[in-house]
Amino acid sequence: MIPFARRMIFSLLLLASPLVHAAQSNNMTLGIEIIRAHFQGAGLVPYLLSNFTPTALLSATYTGGGIVTPGQLLPKSRTQTAPNLTITPTDMTTLLNKKYTLVMVDAWAPGHTDPRGQICHWIVNGVTIQDHSVLTHGSVVVEQYRGPTPPSGSRPHRYAILLYAQPFPAVPPPQGFPIQNNDPGFCHLADYVKASNIGPLIAGTYFTVEEGVATFTPSPTSPVVTSTLPASGSSGPSASTVGIVTQHNGAFSSSSNYLTILLAPFLWLLAL
Repeated sequence: MIPFARRMIFSLLLLASPLVHAAQSNNMTLGIEIIRAHFQGAGLVPYLLSNFTPTALLSATYTGGGIVTPGQLLPKSRTQTAPNLTITPTDMTTLLNKKYTLVMVDAWAPGHTDPRGQICHWIVNGVTIQDHSVLTHGSVVVEQYRGPTPPSGSRPHRYAILLYAQPFPAVPPPQGFPIQNNDPGFCHLADYVKASNIGPLIAGTYFTVEEGVATFTPSPTSPVVTSTLPASGSSGPSASTVGIVTQHNGAFSSSSNYLTILLAPFLWLLAL
């Protein structure tokens, strides 16, 4: 009886495996579409990036709070130390064993530009990824992390955190880096990426910080309506799942978690 039960349980697990993979794949695809829509709606594309086609989801967590959702308004005091970053690729079989370049810039408030470019807040070459965590230990710090300090009355500034592939083990800083005696430190992100020969852009997220009362009206941004995204449909994840996709760093979606809970008793019997 026991061998037969084990064979039945093993068959159930084989049947459930494609369901888990499909649910995970659908949620990751939708998560990518959501972050792309956020970058478009916030005007980061095309102002900061000519295009944005990430292949992974990047999450930032500052001390004293949970995972930062795209565009979330954060108090300046909470962002003065570097965040913890985690990344989840769309294809969970992808090996993240390469080196990457981490960049954080102030892209100003929507509608505002500066001929001097953006403000560089963080540039690190040679970062690595271990267990989905982005590690800066042993990396080359081109620009030390500097917390956001938007001028009072300048509306919410958009702070983009970007992770680029780094084709070469070493990336010599372009002329003008590291920025010295220049506070704030201006740079043109596109020029830096080109001069450093880094890319493509793997993943990104952004948040906002505001100081004081606005003295001008910024350009409007577009809200993200998940039901209109290409990856969303009647057979796709629900709105509640979207929140998990954008905030959860684990490998499984909510649907796969349900399946795991459902199959737990069978797994226990199989172990007997």
